[in-house]
Amino acid sequence: MHDVLRAFGLARAIPGQRFYISDEEEEKTYSANVSADGTLSDLKLFAERGGEGLAWDKAGNVYIAAGQIYVYNSMGEEINEIDVPERPSPLVFGGADGKTLFIAARSSLYAVETKYGYQVRVSH
Repeated sequence: MHDVLRAFGLARAIPGQRFYISDEEEEKTYSANVSADGTLSDLKLFAERGGEGLAWDKAGNVYIAAGQIYVYNSMGEEINEIDVPERPSPLVFGGADGKTLFIAARSSLYAVETKYGYQVRVSH
């Protein structure tokens, strides 16, 4: 039950693509392959930082909420830091073009425009 209580959000796992898992307590973030049946395999350490939430863009950059937002490239190298006035937790891409990173905090919602964003899929 501890793992369920520590879950800060849900993310869509797409078969054939990498999926990222962040562990705040262990302070590490991992990546894994998503199999056709939805199982995760090939678990690898991605970054020596874990946080309350994360999101990734279509260019392969990973955004980890750990006090601030730390941005890593697809190779696991830190490339940027986004300062937020409050401690961030869940992160999600949205907006009309999918390039807005929404950052939830204790009493506020912040938004940052990014270069790449995430592919927004519209279903009818």
